[in-house]
Parts: sequence; C-alpha cells; structure tokens
Amino acid sequence: MPDTIRRVSYYHTTISDKPGEGARLLETLRSAGANLLALHAFPSTRKSQVDFVPSDAALLTSAAKSAKIKLSKPKTAFLIDGDDRVGALATILARLARRRSTSRP
Repeated sequence: MPDTIRRVSYYHTTISDKPGEGARLLETLRSAGANLLALHAFPSTRKSQVDFVPSDAALLTSAAKSAKIKLSKPKTAFLIDGDDRVGALATILARLARRRSTSRP
C-alpha cells in the first residue's frame, strides 16, 4: 500500500483519569454516529487528554455539544497511512521537509 499523507483537523478534550471514562466518552460519540479516523489519549495528573481526528468534523462537534463535552478549537495535523515498516515515519518526514524547503520563495 502506498503511503498517504493528508492534512486533517483534530480536537481535544479532557476527562477524568478513572477506569471507564474513556469508554463512556467513546460510547457517547459512537451513539451519535461520530466516526474517528484516529484517537490519541494520555494521562496528565488526575485527568486525561483525548485527541480526536474525525472523518466528519461537523458531526463530531455537534455530538460533543449535545453531550456537553467541551472540545478545543480545531487544530491541524498530518494523518499518515501506509504499510508498517521500520523507519517509515523518518522517511516520510524527510520527504515532507524536502517538499517544504523547495516550495519556499
């Protein structure tokens, strides 16, 4: 599979760092039909930050608003998809850097 790189919007929220909170949050979004392309979560003190990359940003923000989940403003990231291989990300980031340096005036 060839690598695909695309610019995406992502959002984050903070939840309590307790067993079951992530499952509760994701069930709420699933019930509203929100599809996620990627998810990243990590603990920080007594809370956890959860980052969402939705396939449909409007649906995610609507579902979150209905469930009273406070989301951040959209931020930008790269979503990279391809075969798993050693050094894949290093190669891709080098390619992006070359493209960026040749596109500057």
